[in-house]
Amino acid sequence: MNIKVTFKHIDSTEAIKQYAESKISKLEKYLNNIIEVHITLSVERVEHKESGVAQVKLLTKNFTINAEEKSADIYSAIDLLMGKVETQVKKYKDKARRKDHSEEGFVSAVDSAPSIEIKDDYERQPLSIDEAIQKLEKRNKNFIIFIDKESSVISFLFKEKDGRFSLIAPEL
Repeated sequence: MNIKVTFKHIDSTEAIKQYAESKISKLEKYLNNIIEVHITLSVERVEHKESGVAQVKLLTKNFTINAEEKSADIYSAIDLLMGKVETQVKKYKDKARRKDHSEEGFVSAVDSAPSIEIKDDYERQPLSIDEAIQKLEKRNKNFIIFIDKESSVISFLFKEKDGRFSLIAPEL
């Protein structure tokens, strides 16, 4: 993880920089794919009062977090900022976990089903049952799907293990 700390309108001290970096590095327990973190620390003066401002841009493989917090001093601004970022990270992780679980149920149901190969393997021309038997024997296959000439319905003819033929056709 690459951490950059920038100071604006404030003296850069090693203590503040290390404090911010240590707080950010604690996020690694929630996220293991943090690419870059840019922290900007500054002081604002509003109506003769100074307040510490901490901003962060956290870039991961899947999402980006931008956050800002203000407080009476820079250390408490950093603490508030990390609380806000942790909340956003936990929210994202929870959402991703729920999505994974919902997809897992779907995937496991699909994975447990036998694999099915879809083929466009049927006779397009209407056949009589006798013609279907002849084609079935010529093709050296176990079944044939065809449109019955007499009833105009899709029928399934297959050869039993004992050599007899069986026909499956929907009733009209």
